[in-house]
Amino acid sequence: MLRILSSLALAAAIATTPTMFSADAAKAAPKKAYKTCKHKTQSGKIKSWRCGADQPCCSAEMINYYTCGSKTLGCL
Repeated sequence: MLRILSSLALAAAIATTPTMFSADAAKAAPKKAYKTCKHKTQSGKIKSWRCGADQPCCSAEMINYYTCGSKTLGCL
């Protein structure tokens, strides 16, 4: 009896959850997690590095420092 109730509960849970292969899931494009930051130095070279999609690109050319900033603090 317990097996029947648990299998019915499992079947109901599977039937009510949306599937990965629904039409809405197929239309949604995956978001980019990273972006490429580029900075042209005074010598003409192009420095490039990767940051998160929501992080600002920060560069301090005088000390040769190229990094990603913070969403809240920016480029400190």
